[in-house]
Amino acid sequence: MLKLVAFEECLRSVLAADSAAMNRKVAKRCNVYTAGSRDDQIYFITAGQVKVITQSPEGKECLLAIYTDGDFFGECGLSGVLRSETAIAMSDTVLKQVTGARFLALVAETGLVREFVRYLTMRLAEQQQLITNLATVDCEYRLAVTLLRLSRKLGACELHGLTPKISHQELSQMVGTTRPRVSEFMHRFRDRGLIDMTPDSRILVRERRLEEYLETRGLKPGLNAVAS
Repeated sequence: MLKLVAFEECLRSVLAADSAAMNRKVAKRCNVYTAGSRDDQIYFITAGQVKVITQSPEGKECLLAIYTDGDFFGECGLSGVLRSETAIAMSDTVLKQVTGARFLALVAETGLVREFVRYLTMRLAEQQQLITNLATVDCEYRLAVTLLRLSRKLGACELHGLTPKISHQELSQMVGTTRPRVSEFMHRFRDRGLIDMTPDSRILVRERRLEEYLETRGLKPGLNAVAS
């Protein structure tokens, strides 16, 4: 069975060779698609970053995920219902897009159905863990885990910091707390040497130090903990 990274690389090759896949450029802060639209496209990021957000009836935003080079997103469009989330480019982004029907045909033709199902299952498990954390652990722990997850997903951050820049407001949307509380926690993390900032305000994540800090509290990323 293909590993998940190999599966994404296979998808990249398949879409690059498929004449039905369209290239699309999306400027920074512009929408790839919006909540309420009937969008049946699947998107693959060639270059750039995209965040996916949802909004409550009261207008409160929740940042669901950040995707970067090599990731695909928009698979909920396969359900045939209206989009419940909005996808926004965090930097100038280049995409490959293909209709859901064509995407499924390509997955079947290339023998990737099993890997595709496994990939979706992994995403579902990640979302379930995030929901569990929101309900069961304190927000400082959630912020620490979020920073570790972003660091590992967006690349080695010891030298250059998170790319793209992640604001305290965006972190608050991911953690489920207020921006002032995130700022307070970030200040604590800096004082303890767990994170730092670059001159252009990117977050430097000291992964090992942050892991050790969590371990001293009896907490580990990916494990549930009782809220304090």
